[in-house]
This record gives sequence, C-alpha cells and structure tokens, in this order.
Amino acid sequence: MNIRDYEQDVTRYAIEITKYLVSRGSRLQDAEDTVQDTILKILTLDLFIEPDKLRAWMYRVSIRTYINKYHRAQHYQLIIEQLGRELTDFAPPDSLTDLSKLLAQLPAYENQLLTAYYYENRSTKQLAADFHYSLSKIKIDLYRARKKLKKYLEKEGYDEWKI
Repeated sequence: MNIRDYEQDVTRYAIEITKYLVSRGSRLQDAEDTVQDTILKILTLDLFIEPDKLRAWMYRVSIRTYINKYHRAQHYQLIIEQLGRELTDFAPPDSLTDLSKLLAQLPAYENQLLTAYYYENRSTKQLAADFHYSLSKIKIDLYRARKKLKKYLEKEGYDEWKI
C-alpha cells in the first residue's frame, strides 16, 4: 500500500467517524475537532497503523477523545456553577447588579455586539462578517459599547476597584 492510499483511507474514515459522532448526538464542530485530534495523534506520534487495523484504531481513539472532552466540559461547567454560587453567597444580594439589565439599556446593536463577543466567544472577524461591517468598525464599536457599559456600571456603584 502506498502513502496516497493510506491518506485516502484516513480521510474516508475521518468522514465516516464524524458522521458517526454526529449521529450519536455530537455537534458537527465537536465531531470534526475530535477526528482532527485523532489524525493529529497519528502524525505527532509518528505512528503507522496497519491498514487493516486503521479504521478500528481511529474509531476507538476518536470515541475516547470525544468522551474525555465531554466529561471535561461537564466538569468545568460544574466548577463554574459552584464558583457562581460561592460568589453570590459572598456578596450581599442587594449589591449585585444584573448585567443583563445593564446590557438591555444599551442600543440593540451594541447589546448584540457585546453579547456575541463576550458570551458567545465570537471573534471580531466573525462579527465583521455577520454584521457586514469592516473589522476596524467592529473593534471601534466594541470599544464604545464597553465604555457605555462601564458608565452604567459606575452609575450602579461599581468602579474599577470593586469589580
């Protein structure tokens, strides 16, 4: 078997495994990332898996990698929830300001921009494409929206030393 045949097998199995993970409830992006990690493992470990064992090996490694990522994400979510509860227990309830109320006071565009950038972790390039603006305009608008939000926070009694 030559290297091109081997590469074609890896590609074919990668597509097959991605479809399998999606059929089992994985998001497409997570499935693709998992399979990519599996291929990266083949390359970085400098492994040559016999062609008749390649498919089974890729399935096994991909499924284990996906399960580990899933459990890690659940673990992180539990930690974040626990920290959130501890922080609300630490601060008196009347001193907490609901950030979503302050965001709602912003114009809709600025609210969407801050929400997409900070809560949905979208890049400025993605935002520029989504809003059909230049990258520099998005960066400037994010800066201005943050300044407005900071003013709202200061009105609520938060300053740079209390947050």
